[in-house]
Amino acid sequence: MIAAVTFAASFDGTWLTKVQGQDGNNMELTYVFKTDGDKFTGSMKTPNGDMPLSNAKIDGKNISFEMSFGDMKMKYTGTLKDDDTIALKMVDSPMGDMEMTLKRQK
Repeated sequence: MIAAVTFAASFDGTWLTKVQGQDGNNMELTYVFKTDGDKFTGSMKTPNGDMPLSNAKIDGKNISFEMSFGDMKMKYTGTLKDDDTIALKMVDSPMGDMEMTLKRQK
């Protein structure tokens, strides 16, 4: 149990990634994660405000969560690779699967 809490705390903070937008240009996404024991919360910052995570779960070095944008629901799974890197994958999304690497903002 102590090991899980230690790993969970490693997700805390602000994480950045760049993804290719529908127009072909790169856009930066900012995720903010917070853990409290086995509880995991957070949001994605957007120009129109923060989008909160839902159904967020943490299991050691692994996270999963969902986000809703209008009628569209996006599901994510991720793994903490090291203290400053998360491999995140959007799955079962109407936009298709997408892999991204999140880097911790210092």
